[in-house]
Amino acid sequence: MYHTKRNDMDFNFKTIHDFNDYFKDEETCYRFLEGQRWNDVPVCPHCATAKAPYKVKARGKFQDIPSYRCSERECLLPFTVRTGSIYEGSKVELRKWFQAAYEISTSKKGISSVELGTRIGVSQKTAWFLNHRIRTMLTNVAPEMLEGTVEADETFVGGKNKNRHASKKVANSQGRAHIDKTAVVGMLQRNGKIKTCVVSDTSAATLHTLMLENVAPEAVIITDAYASYKGLEKFFNKHVSVKHTEGCYKTVGDNHTNNIEGFWSQFKRGVIGIYHYVSPQHLHRYCAEFETRYNGRNEGNVAQFYELVKASDKRRIRYIELTSTCQP
Repeated sequence: MYHTKRNDMDFNFKTIHDFNDYFKDEETCYRFLEGQRWNDVPVCPHCATAKAPYKVKARGKFQDIPSYRCSERECLLPFTVRTGSIYEGSKVELRKWFQAAYEISTSKKGISSVELGTRIGVSQKTAWFLNHRIRTMLTNVAPEMLEGTVEADETFVGGKNKNRHASKKVANSQGRAHIDKTAVVGMLQRNGKIKTCVVSDTSAATLHTLMLENVAPEAVIITDAYASYKGLEKFFNKHVSVKHTEGCYKTVGDNHTNNIEGFWSQFKRGVIGIYHYVSPQHLHRYCAEFETRYNGRNEGNVAQFYELVKASDKRRIRYIELTSTCQP
């Protein structure tokens, strides 16, 4: 469990240079992570014993990092603050991990693995791996139910026929005929958070199930006139349908889907301008990245980095898992 301890650090970073000046060496990074994860009292990640561990001399590549061995007789396993976290098993310095997390949390449209590798001094392959591990940290495993006025819409991620070679064009690929595209559904609470989900189809059964799982029954749902949204009024306080096909983008009052459309615009600009190509296998992680940045839009860069560090207490994802052809 990570703690909300900030007194040991000045979080008023204005530039990446200030950030790197503070995290100047590995020991500083390890001490900072210990303060967040253990509140400066090391806890064995193997058995979670309350007994104080033994301090041992670090070995291998990093000689100046705090290292421990469990003092419980039945355990006696070595560990550092990395053990049991997303950083476990990585040969990349923790200071580079922190810079990568800061870069990805502060870049509005994301940062490519090529650019990240150049900035932190690693190969493109390593930067790609770091990027996806960090995106795994951003996945919200226990999202809150959306309330109030909720805008819902879907988009399709994939290439356009006009940009393809003649031999690779796909018939009937425009609009919702997503033969060669992947659908993503978004639900946005006005003045609140957004939740995105990668789905296999946009049928009424799929969309209604998503709404019931993520939106409170007392909410007012605003969608476009897509047929799959029909019937939502049976489960929620109110359902307003805006008929975009008739040139109507706002009904009486404040009923529109402009906010969710704005999020999709930002998401697409990141996919097209930064990443260029996003495979269906990893799309859910890219969605989590943009979702997290949007939900923290009213916070400063430092606060977003801090929240990202708190989320690093998750199971690490291995390279073989990322490169497997199996879908998530």
